[in-house]
Amino acid sequence: MDILSFILGMSIVVVIAVAVVAVMAFVKVNKLNKETESLQTILGLEIDNQNRERENSLTDVYRTLDSRLDKLESKIISRQA
Repeated sequence: MDILSFILGMSIVVVIAVAVVAVMAFVKVNKLNKETESLQTILGLEIDNQNRERENSLTDVYRTLDSRLDKLESKIISRQA
């Protein structure tokens, strides 16, 4: 009977230890999921910001190029007249 009580007691200790480890793992996984979602949101915002800056730069280049071409065109027309 003593061996049976010892085995049952050790089994309970092992089950409790496994349960504690499982709960700790569950908490860590949830924490990492929240952190990952936060980082994804930040990354998405940064990508949008970079795309907006790139579009603005491209628009500025086209605007400058268009202005220069208009000036060149007006010089060519004035020389021909």
